[in-house]
Amino acid sequence: MTANTLQLAPVGADQVARFAPLIPGLIRATGPVSYDYQFGVDGLLEQAVAASWTTPDTLFCAACTTAVTQGDELLGIELGFAGPNFYVFKTNLAALAPELMAQGKASYEQFAGLAARAETASYLNAHVPDDVYYLHALSTPPQHRGKGVGRDLLKAAIMRAKAAGYRELQLDVLADNPAVGFYQAMGLRILAELRSPELSRDHGFPSEYRMAVTL
Repeated sequence: MTANTLQLAPVGADQVARFAPLIPGLIRATGPVSYDYQFGVDGLLEQAVAASWTTPDTLFCAACTTAVTQGDELLGIELGFAGPNFYVFKTNLAALAPELMAQGKASYEQFAGLAARAETASYLNAHVPDDVYYLHALSTPPQHRGKGVGRDLLKAAIMRAKAAGYRELQLDVLADNPAVGFYQAMGLRILAELRSPELSRDHGFPSEYRMAVTL
């Protein structure tokens, strides 16, 4: 296997630390207006994602991530899990807050603000059913977009979800995200459109789509 060969596989133990600095940016890129509103722009997202990345069964964990790599370079990630785990992993992520505060990496005020804003933003997300695979994040660095990496990651996620017996693959995406057209081209349809007049008026939020493909 040459250094130029693309590999698609779950993130390996030897890759976790190497990829860690890239993950917060890839996560934020999937919905900047949403992440900046909820986490702010003072480093809380970076600290929360970094802590989650190395902690299994949390929303941004490496253990839930499939990557496309070329040699030592990360070309893209797909992060997903069984539908009910969204709520379990969200609770587990919140449980990392005391340790981050104890380490001086985040403050009580930051987490209090996050909790309040996340509650408001949560109304844009439809309930995640028990019998679906929930794709939480699909992201590629800007320099690797347009190379088919996202397509390969999504196709692999659909095949994996179908083999596992899920009814659908579902995801949430902001309506103004160019990825909407990509998802539709890959066979996903819009199940619901949710809008918050407050978030739209005060923070520039577009509607949020729940999209799905039947397996």
